[in-house]
Amino acid sequence: MSTLKSTGTFLDSSVIMNLLFETELTQKAQKLFSLAENPVVSETVIDECIYTTLRKKASKLGIRSIYEVKRFIKTSEGLEVLKDSIQTVLSFIMDHQITIVRDPDIFLTIVIAEKYGLLPHDAKIVGAMIENEIRKIVTLDRDFSDIPIISVLTF
Repeated sequence: MSTLKSTGTFLDSSVIMNLLFETELTQKAQKLFSLAENPVVSETVIDECIYTTLRKKASKLGIRSIYEVKRFIKTSEGLEVLKDSIQTVLSFIMDHQITIVRDPDIFLTIVIAEKYGLLPHDAKIVGAMIENEIRKIVTLDRDFSDIPIISVLTF
């Protein structure tokens, strides 16, 4: 077993987003992040963070609905905002030496979603943790609190 798998701590997107953008939860996110030994994220977490960052940046330009965002990113200005959102998230991951793991098999995701009553993205996170033998997650959400196979670090 690798060191990462035995000591890694999964970072939920709720923690990352509150570190990227100053909010009332940023201090809690900083404390949680400090607990994350060998931090790990999955492709789904990166996707969620890029999407949320894009929506926040587009919102500042008056673009509110997902339909407006879809049209906006087809423009040159929108494409730049999308690229900037990607860069923001990936830079954070690289700057903090966060390991990226692949998403789990879709059938594992479905089984986890049904077994624990999770939304698919949350089930993907748990699946990625299982497949990589990661037992701890830092999160600001309560979505993972009733899953006995993982340890949730939260405030």
